[in-house]
Amino acid sequence: MINGGLLGVLGGVPGLFPRAEQRMPPIVTWDDGPCGGTAADALAAAGWQVAEPFWGGALVDLPDDEPCVFQRVLRPETAALLYLHAGEDDSPAGDARVARRVFGTDLPPGGYLPSTGLDRLAVHLLTGEVGAACDFGGENVFATMGTAVRSTFGGRAGLFTIARGAAI
Repeated sequence: MINGGLLGVLGGVPGLFPRAEQRMPPIVTWDDGPCGGTAADALAAAGWQVAEPFWGGALVDLPDDEPCVFQRVLRPETAALLYLHAGEDDSPAGDARVARRVFGTDLPPGGYLPSTGLDRLAVHLLTGEVGAACDFGGENVFATMGTAVRSTFGGRAGLFTIARGAAI
């Protein structure tokens, strides 16, 4: 059972809207918004024991229970836009740098949505290519996107070239 005080602290972080999954180990997730480091800082400041930080969150000790996992999950549209417009190299090493940057950065609570027809189509092509098997809360989300984009479109630039030429 997830402690209500834990949810209260996380819910008090601006832009963080926690969801609790009552399973073992207990898990708290949220879409976009603050990064795992910001959530960990808030929990530590409130007196919780935070341990084993990882790319999207960390563990927090719960009294008389298993440690609770807490982590941010990226919405598919947010992840795709951040990947497609990344300034890092279009390479596996660049994908890893995108992951480090994104998972270490607070995002707007609503994430990012495509604002142009070109972005909408590019996001659609990318999310369709990675498919339902892509774990948008996982550390390999950008590596998965990069592999798919390079093997199918020849890279981010190729994906945008195809999107620009598409007639909808």
